[in-house]
Amino acid sequence: MLRSCCAIAALAALAVASSPAQAKHYRVASSLGGALDTTRAKTKLAILLPNRIALDYDGRVYASGRGTRSSYVLYLAGAPGCGSSTVCLLASFSARRGGSPSYRTKVRLRGGRSGYFRPLRCGASCSPPAIQWRSRGNLYRISARVPDSTNARARRRLVTAANAAIGAGRR
Repeated sequence: MLRSCCAIAALAALAVASSPAQAKHYRVASSLGGALDTTRAKTKLAILLPNRIALDYDGRVYASGRGTRSSYVLYLAGAPGCGSSTVCLLASFSARRGGSPSYRTKVRLRGGRSGYFRPLRCGASCSPPAIQWRSRGNLYRISARVPDSTNARARRRLVTAANAAIGAGRR
Protein backbone atom coordinates (compact mmCIF):
# COMPACT_ATOMS: atom_id res chain seq x y z
CA MET A 1 0.00 0.00 0.00
CA LEU A 2 2.75 2.46 0.94
CA ARG A 3 4.69 1.70 -2.25
CA SER A 4 1.67 2.28 -4.49
CA CYS A 5 0.92 5.53 -2.65
CA CYS A 6 4.49 6.75 -3.19
CA ALA A 7 4.45 5.64 -6.83
CA ILE A 8 1.21 7.55 -7.44
CA ALA A 9 2.65 10.66 -5.76
CA ALA A 10 5.81 10.40 -7.88
CA LEU A 11 3.77 10.08 -11.09
CA ALA A 12 1.61 13.06 -10.11
CA ALA A 13 4.72 15.15 -9.43
CA LEU A 14 6.18 14.12 -12.78
CA ALA A 15 2.95 15.08 -14.57
CA VAL A 16 2.97 18.54 -12.96
CA ALA A 17 6.68 19.03 -13.74
CA SER A 18 6.21 18.06 -17.39
CA SER A 19 3.03 20.03 -18.03
CA PRO A 20 3.52 22.75 -20.62
CA ALA A 21 4.32 26.20 -19.31
CA GLN A 22 3.95 29.57 -20.94
CA ALA A 23 7.12 30.78 -22.57
CA LYS A 24 8.79 33.72 -20.90
CA HIS A 25 11.80 35.87 -21.74
CA TYR A 26 14.43 36.13 -19.01
CA ARG A 27 17.20 38.69 -18.71
CA VAL A 28 20.19 36.38 -18.48
CA ALA A 29 22.76 38.43 -16.53
CA SER A 30 20.26 39.66 -13.93
CA SER A 31 18.74 36.17 -13.59
CA LEU A 32 22.22 34.75 -12.94
CA GLY A 33 22.87 37.46 -10.32
CA GLY A 34 25.51 36.52 -7.76
CA ALA A 35 26.35 33.26 -9.54
CA LEU A 36 27.66 35.33 -12.46
CA ASP A 37 29.80 37.50 -10.17
CA THR A 38 31.25 34.49 -8.33
CA THR A 39 31.99 32.62 -11.56
CA ARG A 40 33.52 35.69 -13.22
CA ALA A 41 35.95 36.02 -10.29
CA LYS A 42 37.16 32.43 -10.77
CA THR A 43 37.64 32.14 -14.53
CA LYS A 44 40.03 33.76 -16.99
CA LEU A 45 37.70 33.07 -19.93
CA ALA A 46 35.43 35.71 -21.41
CA ILE A 47 31.90 34.97 -20.23
CA LEU A 48 29.61 35.31 -23.25
CA LEU A 49 25.88 35.55 -22.56
CA PRO A 50 22.86 36.74 -24.54
CA ASN A 51 21.01 39.67 -22.99
CA ARG A 52 17.74 37.71 -22.99
CA ILE A 53 16.58 34.19 -23.65
CA ALA A 54 13.10 32.72 -24.12
CA LEU A 55 12.52 29.62 -22.02
CA ASP A 56 9.68 27.13 -22.01
CA TYR A 57 8.99 28.08 -18.40
CA ASP A 58 7.25 30.99 -16.73
CA GLY A 59 8.24 30.71 -13.07
CA ARG A 60 11.05 31.85 -10.84
CA VAL A 61 14.55 30.84 -11.91
CA TYR A 62 17.41 29.84 -9.65
CA ALA A 63 21.01 30.44 -10.64
CA SER A 64 24.22 28.59 -9.89
CA GLY A 65 27.62 28.35 -11.46
CA ARG A 66 31.26 27.52 -11.08
CA GLY A 67 34.47 28.48 -12.75
CA THR A 68 38.11 27.55 -13.02
CA ARG A 69 41.00 29.25 -14.80
CA SER A 70 40.13 27.34 -17.98
CA SER A 71 36.35 26.80 -17.86
CA TYR A 72 33.03 27.94 -16.49
CA VAL A 73 29.42 26.84 -16.41
CA LEU A 74 26.37 28.87 -15.37
CA TYR A 75 22.94 27.36 -14.82
CA LEU A 76 19.37 28.64 -14.71
CA ALA A 77 17.01 26.15 -13.12
CA GLY A 78 13.40 25.88 -12.06
CA ALA A 79 14.31 24.73 -8.54
CA PRO A 80 16.99 25.67 -6.02
CA GLY A 81 20.04 23.39 -5.88
CA CYS A 82 19.27 21.84 -9.26
CA GLY A 83 22.77 22.04 -10.76
CA SER A 84 22.80 20.13 -14.04
CA SER A 85 19.89 17.78 -13.30
CA THR A 86 17.82 17.50 -16.48
CA VAL A 87 14.60 17.43 -14.47
CA CYS A 88 14.81 21.10 -13.44
CA LEU A 89 17.57 22.56 -15.64
CA LEU A 90 16.30 25.33 -17.91
CA ALA A 91 19.49 26.69 -19.48
CA SER A 92 23.25 26.43 -19.21
CA PHE A 93 25.99 28.70 -20.52
CA SER A 94 29.50 27.30 -20.58
CA ALA A 95 32.96 27.58 -22.05
CA ARG A 96 36.26 25.74 -21.83
CA ARG A 97 39.69 26.44 -23.17
CA GLY A 98 40.44 24.36 -26.25
CA GLY A 99 38.18 21.55 -27.32
CA SER A 100 36.37 20.81 -30.53
CA PRO A 101 32.66 21.04 -31.29
CA SER A 102 30.90 17.71 -30.85
CA TYR A 103 27.66 18.47 -32.70
CA ARG A 104 27.22 17.76 -36.41
CA THR A 105 24.68 20.24 -37.74
CA LYS A 106 26.59 23.29 -38.89
CA VAL A 107 25.00 26.74 -38.63
CA ARG A 108 26.27 30.19 -39.58
CA LEU A 109 26.90 32.65 -36.75
CA ARG A 110 27.75 36.32 -36.46
CA GLY A 111 31.12 37.42 -37.82
CA GLY A 112 31.43 34.44 -40.17
CA ARG A 113 31.80 31.96 -37.32
CA SER A 114 30.60 28.40 -37.65
CA GLY A 115 28.27 27.13 -34.98
CA TYR A 116 27.19 23.57 -34.34
CA PHE A 117 23.65 22.68 -33.31
CA ARG A 118 22.28 19.64 -31.48
CA PRO A 119 18.50 19.17 -31.35
CA LEU A 120 16.48 17.99 -28.37
CA ARG A 121 17.57 14.45 -27.42
CA CYS A 122 15.53 12.05 -25.35
CA GLY A 123 16.41 8.69 -23.87
CA ALA A 124 15.97 7.90 -20.19
CA SER A 125 15.61 11.68 -19.82
CA CYS A 126 15.59 14.56 -22.26
CA SER A 127 18.51 16.85 -22.97
CA PRO A 128 17.54 20.29 -24.31
CA PRO A 129 18.79 21.57 -27.66
CA ALA A 130 22.24 23.14 -27.64
CA ILE A 131 24.65 25.15 -29.75
CA GLN A 132 28.46 25.32 -29.68
CA TRP A 133 30.97 27.66 -31.29
CA ARG A 134 34.65 28.49 -31.02
CA SER A 135 36.02 31.92 -30.22
CA ARG A 136 39.58 32.90 -29.29
CA GLY A 137 40.60 29.29 -28.67
CA ASN A 138 37.62 28.58 -26.40
CA LEU A 139 34.63 26.33 -27.01
CA TYR A 140 31.36 28.01 -25.97
CA ARG A 141 28.02 26.29 -25.45
CA ILE A 142 24.44 27.35 -24.77
CA SER A 143 21.83 24.73 -23.95
CA ALA A 144 18.27 25.80 -23.24
CA ARG A 145 14.77 24.46 -22.84
CA VAL A 146 13.36 26.79 -25.49
CA PRO A 147 9.66 27.13 -26.38
CA ASP A 148 8.41 24.91 -29.20
CA SER A 149 11.56 22.81 -29.46
CA THR A 150 10.98 21.56 -33.00
CA ASN A 151 14.40 21.29 -34.64
CA ALA A 152 14.03 24.30 -36.95
CA ARG A 153 12.59 26.65 -34.31
CA ALA A 154 15.03 25.53 -31.61
CA ARG A 155 17.91 26.02 -34.04
CA ARG A 156 16.73 29.57 -34.85
CA ARG A 157 16.32 30.44 -31.18
CA LEU A 158 19.76 29.11 -30.24
CA VAL A 159 21.47 30.74 -33.21
CA THR A 160 19.87 34.01 -32.10
CA ALA A 161 21.09 33.45 -28.51
CA ALA A 162 24.63 32.61 -29.66
CA ASN A 163 24.75 35.67 -31.95
CA ALA A 164 23.51 37.86 -29.10
CA ALA A 165 26.16 36.43 -26.75
CA ILE A 166 28.91 37.04 -29.31
CA GLY A 167 27.63 40.56 -29.96
CA ALA A 168 27.31 41.45 -26.28
CA GLY A 169 30.93 40.53 -25.61
CA ARG A 170 32.61 39.78 -22.30
CA ARG A 171 30.43 40.01 -19.18
